[in-house]
Amino acid sequence: MPQLPRHERLTGSKRKAFQFVVARAYEDESSIRAISERCLRSASFVRTILREAGVTLRAPGSGSRGRDNHRRHAARE
Repeated sequence: MPQLPRHERLTGSKRKAFQFVVARAYEDESSIRAISERCLRSASFVRTILREAGVTLRAPGSGSRGRDNHRRHAARE
């Protein structure tokens, strides 16, 4: 994941390349927050990039927490 200098504008081919990398990370189950922390950009910027890339966003909170929670409940039974 590329770390971008804060406040640097992303346009043209750099923006397209960033869209591809971010979309790939999101589709590989990374959260928007995790992506934003890795690339040093805000979560709202990452959401905008994902929408521009045509990615369908998951519902808030439907990331790994749900899967871990499911495993804990299954272990109790």
